[in-house]
Amino acid sequence: MPGETELTSAYSSKVADDLEHNVAEQERIRAELARLTAELDGLMHDHGVLLNLQQALQAGSQASGRPLPRQKNGKGGKDGKGSGAGKVTLVELIRHHLAASSAPCSASEVTTTLSEQHRDRRIQTTVVRTSLENLVAKGHAHRTKQGSSVLYTAAVPSP
Repeated sequence: MPGETELTSAYSSKVADDLEHNVAEQERIRAELARLTAELDGLMHDHGVLLNLQQALQAGSQASGRPLPRQKNGKGGKDGKGSGAGKVTLVELIRHHLAASSAPCSASEVTTTLSEQHRDRRIQTTVVRTSLENLVAKGHAHRTKQGSSVLYTAAVPSP
């Protein structure tokens, strides 16, 4: 029957066109997904860097005595809870530890020692490392590498 072959041919042509369009659309979406994944990876990396910078800036502000901007998480409110009033800052603790140490210290060693001396505080190695790098940037500490280890010493004050 000639009508059936024309209809079959038309459907076959339509299906072939739809398959071709489907494959092209899959390729377009894969490329878009790869681009978005790369963009998300970049944003996640930037987020980590920004968090470290924020911690360093807050540590620097605390050391300089300047007030910190209000926290959005509700800590440090007007009621005095979590304000840390009267406490020595982490940066000051790190500086004192470096000055008292006879040998260079890693961020992990500083964290361990300060955590043992100040059990009431939750001291994180990443925050200590950021604070140490901030002290190096300000010239208050020196950084040296020994193999894959990074060690810190107090800067000798100039006369």
